[in-house]
Amino acid sequence: MNARAFLLSKHFATTHFQQGIDWESRPVTRKMWREKRLASYLLFAGLGLWLEKKNEKPDIKKISSDQQYYSFKYAKLNERCNIGHFQLRNLLWATSKNNVYYMYEDSVRQWSPQLCSSREILNVRTANAPQSRIFTISSMACAENILFTGGSKGEFACRRLDDMTAPVHYGITTEHINGISNHIHITESLIGGIKAIVSSNDMKTRFINMDTLAIENTISFPFPVNCSSLCPDKRIMCVVGDATETMIVDSTTGAGIHSVDEHSDFSFACCWSPNGIMFATGNQDKTTRIYDIRYPSHALHVLGGKAGAIRSLQFSNDGRFLVAAEPIDFVHIYDTKLFENSQVIDMFGEITGVGKW
Repeated sequence: MNARAFLLSKHFATTHFQQGIDWESRPVTRKMWREKRLASYLLFAGLGLWLEKKNEKPDIKKISSDQQYYSFKYAKLNERCNIGHFQLRNLLWATSKNNVYYMYEDSVRQWSPQLCSSREILNVRTANAPQSRIFTISSMACAENILFTGGSKGEFACRRLDDMTAPVHYGITTEHINGISNHIHITESLIGGIKAIVSSNDMKTRFINMDTLAIENTISFPFPVNCSSLCPDKRIMCVVGDATETMIVDSTTGAGIHSVDEHSDFSFACCWSPNGIMFATGNQDKTTRIYDIRYPSHALHVLGGKAGAIRSLQFSNDGRFLVAAEPIDFVHIYDTKLFENSQVIDMFGEITGVGKW
């Protein structure tokens, strides 16, 4: 499935991302096509009833969506990004403003906006890949000079980004039939060392030591895990999955600390603000919910989507903005000061993820 990847850069912008479409030459206007496409997607996703009853959801906050925080200067990718699973949209990362990593077919490629060129970084179907480890990439992450990709049956492949002569390492996290890697978070752990935190459909989150590639810790949950996000202080972790519940647990023992159950469907994304005070959850009920860890029993803000589920969430590095991506057409950028204003990137296409730098 082809998709579009978006890296947000801080420049003032127009509200609509035009994509080079010549609407003057088309038989329909942009507005007409937007309405038709939205109606078709809602029908396909079974959300028509939700749309009809949206005025009955008083908890969704009404905010301004006409701000202009970010813009796109250009997009020069020769390849269209790919999605390995229709629900998983964590396939775009940026380690710097000039190093953007994205999925293309069976490979991860690096795009340089400065040079307007791209190159292959890792391919799971190259000749040096063990036949037993050829897999479909379902999730990826780039951080701490490491690229880590997870597969549809628990497989993984990883390599260092600061030494392209070093080999690609292959492994597996689980043999479980539902071992698809839903989300990967690369970070330094509480006990030191860089870890890849892999969230899987077999109801487990695993901590992989990136020096030894050994699984150091496994935490089990009562639901398939779609996303695990470690708090900046490394002590606690937010976990969401195929449940309406959001769990805050001890990052080393997995012991429950808080639990909140306010969504009406399954969640696929969660993240922490840089100061570790706020965390956000993104759900198939088309809402992003914002919580304060000091008072976590109820959401501070409930932010509504337009077309579908909230699949990707990222706070900006300075914490000023929260970016929430739907599966198609809409990326929301919220001012986190009061969550009263936002910018909506309005375009046409599947979204494979959002990156920040």
